[in-house]
Amino acid sequence: MYSNVVVPRQWTRFACLCRSLTTIEGQKLPQTSKSSDGISPPPRIPRGPTDILQALAATVGNDPTAAHYKYHDDPYLIPLSNFRKRAYALSAEAGRKAAAWIRDEHAELFTTRVFDPPTKIKTPYSNADPKIEAFSPKPIYNDESKVTEDDLKYTIKNALLEDSMTVFKLLGGVGSVNEELKLQFLQLLCFYNEKEPDSLEWLEERWFSANMRERQAATWRLGGLADQIFESMDPKTPEAYCAMIQGMAKYYQAERAHNMAQEAISKGIPLSTSVYNALIGCIGFLKEGTALRIEALKSLLGQMNDQGMSPNDETLSACLRSLSAWGGGKVLQQMALQVVAEFKQIGIQPGLAAYYYLLCLFCKERGPRFDILSTIITELEKQESLNAKEPADTNFFITAMGVCSDHLQDINMAERLHAILMKGDNYKLVGDAYKESIYYRHYVTVACRHAPFEKTLELLDTLIPNVYVPEPTVMEEIIKTLEVGGAGDRLAQTWSQLVVFGHGKRVKLVERLLEAMINTYSGQEPEVQSKIRAAAADMLNFGQAVSEEQETKDVRTPVQKLSATAVCSIIELCSDTTDKADPNWKSVDEALRRLRREEAAGVPARPQALAEVAQKAATIGLPGIAATAVTYLAECGFEEAMSASVQVLGTMLNRPVQEVETLLTEQHSSLAGSLHPAAQAVAEAYN
Repeated sequence: MYSNVVVPRQWTRFACLCRSLTTIEGQKLPQTSKSSDGISPPPRIPRGPTDILQALAATVGNDPTAAHYKYHDDPYLIPLSNFRKRAYALSAEAGRKAAAWIRDEHAELFTTRVFDPPTKIKTPYSNADPKIEAFSPKPIYNDESKVTEDDLKYTIKNALLEDSMTVFKLLGGVGSVNEELKLQFLQLLCFYNEKEPDSLEWLEERWFSANMRERQAATWRLGGLADQIFESMDPKTPEAYCAMIQGMAKYYQAERAHNMAQEAISKGIPLSTSVYNALIGCIGFLKEGTALRIEALKSLLGQMNDQGMSPNDETLSACLRSLSAWGGGKVLQQMALQVVAEFKQIGIQPGLAAYYYLLCLFCKERGPRFDILSTIITELEKQESLNAKEPADTNFFITAMGVCSDHLQDINMAERLHAILMKGDNYKLVGDAYKESIYYRHYVTVACRHAPFEKTLELLDTLIPNVYVPEPTVMEEIIKTLEVGGAGDRLAQTWSQLVVFGHGKRVKLVERLLEAMINTYSGQEPEVQSKIRAAAADMLNFGQAVSEEQETKDVRTPVQKLSATAVCSIIELCSDTTDKADPNWKSVDEALRRLRREEAAGVPARPQALAEVAQKAATIGLPGIAATAVTYLAECGFEEAMSASVQVLGTMLNRPVQEVETLLTEQHSSLAGSLHPAAQAVAEAYN
C-alpha cells in the first residue's frame, strides 16, 4: 500500500545523516562506569604511537646471533671486529652528517616538494604534511638578521646556545628583553656554561667517545653573560638564584656557589631541592679532609630540614657520590650506610646510581673484600623492572660485573646480575657501546675463570661475535680455558676468530694459542689433529702475508715477528704426518727456511723437537727438510745437532749408528763426493 509513496531526496539524505550520527554516538565510550542497560565496558586505556610495535616485539625473544640493527643484515656486511664495528657505525653517521650539512648550507633547495600537486601553494618550509622539524633547514642568525622575541624563544626551546646569544645581542641585550624570557635565557646559559652543547642527533659519536672522562675542574665562566644578566635582574627572583647556584656548582665554582646560597638564605629567598643537591655534589672542592667534608654534608642536610625542603632520589645520589669521591675507609663507609638507612626511613629507596656509588665506596680494587653486592642484587631481584632516573644509572651494571669478576670472583653472583639485566626492558641500562663492551669483558672473564667448562662454552657461543668481540686480554683467558678443557677443535677455530677479530697480528696472542695447541694435541682425535695442523700452517702463511705487506707499504711501526719457539711449534705440529705428499710438509720447509734466514726472534726453546722432525723427514723420504733442520741446529750451536746428524744420516744411508759415527769421524774427507747433497749437508753439520 506504500508502493506509491515518494520520499523526497532531502529526507533521504537526512535519514542517512541520522544513521551516521547514531553509529558515531554508539562508538563513544560511556562517561560513567555503568550504562543504562547494565553493560560496563572497561575504562579507556591511553595508548602511545609505538605501543603496538612494543607488544609485537615482546612476543619475539632476543636473538644473540643477529647483528645490531644499525648494521646491514648481510653476511658480507656484518662487522666482526671492534674496529670494523666502530668504522661502519661512524661511516653511516658521517653520511647522515653530510646530508644535514647540505640541508643547512643549501636550505633553498628544500623549500618545496616535487610531488606536490600544481594547485598547491608552495611556501617555504610549510608545505610538508606532516611537517618534520628535523628535516627542515635550521634558521640562520647573523648580525644582519631581523629578529624578535619569538626567535629567542625558538633558540632557547631547541637549546641553540650560540644562536640564542646572537639573537639576544640583536634584541639589544639585557635591557630589551622581558624578565620572563630573560630568566629562561639565564637558565640555558647556566646549564651549558655558555658553551654550545654536543648535538644529541649524532648518537654514534657520543657512544664511541663516552670513554673520555669528564674534566673535574672549575670551568665556570666568571664575568660572563650569565653573570651580567643576573646582575641586571631587579628584583632577583628565587628561580634566578637557583639557576646561578646550580650552574656554578655544576661547573665546580664551589666557593662562590656556597656564598650565593648563603646570601639567598639570609635574604629569605627559598632555594629548591635541586640547588641543595648541586651544593652537596661539590663539597669536595670546598673542604679539605674527611672530617670537615662530612660536617659540611651534615650541615647542608640540616639546612634543607630547616628550610622545609624534602630530599629526593637525587639527594641520596648526591650524598653517596660525594662520599665515594672522597676516598675509602670505615668512616666514609659507615657514613654512607647511615645515609642510606635514614633515607629509607623517609621512604626514599636507593636507585641504580646510588648502588653504583656504594660499590665504588666499598669494593675498592686493592681493598679488603666486602660483599655488599649480594644485598643489592637481592633488592633488585624483587623489582619487576628498573627505570633510569639519572645518567649515572648506566654505570651500575658494568661496575657490578667488574666487582663479580675482580673483587668477589663469584660466577653465581655474575649470573644473577646478568639475569637482572636481561629481564624485561632492563637491557637499555647497560649504557652505550663502550660500557656494553666493558660489561661483557668482565662477564666473559669471570665465566672463563670460575664457571663450569660446558657453561662457559655455551656463553661464548651466545655472545661471540655479534654481541661481543673479545679484547686481546679476554681472548687469552678464553684460550687458557679451552686449553684446560682440552678442546682442540675449539682451539683450531680460535685461530680463525683471531684473524676475523683483527688480533692475528698480535704475536703474544698467537704464540699463546700455539702453546695451547701443542699441549692439547696428543689427546685429540685424528680429525681434530688435522684441523690443528691446518690452523698452524695457516698461521705461518698469515705471518708471511703480513711481512710482505709490511715490505710493500710504508709502515711506521713494524709488525713484531713470531719467536723461534713459536715457529718451532708450527714445525712440530705440521710434521705430525707420515704422508710424504701432505701439503703441511711445505709449511715445515718454509718454517725451517725462515729460521735459517733469522726471520724469527731468538732460538727455539725445544731443539729436540727439531731433531725429531729431521728424523721423521728422513724416514719418509724428505732428505732436504731433514738436512735443513739439522743444519739449523748446528748453526745455533745446539748439542742435539751431533746426535741428530748421526741418526738422520744413518736413516739416509740405511746404515747403523756406529758405522755412521765411524764414517763421520775417520773418513769425513772421502765422503765429500760420494754422498747426496742433503746427506752431505748433514755430514757437514756434524762437524
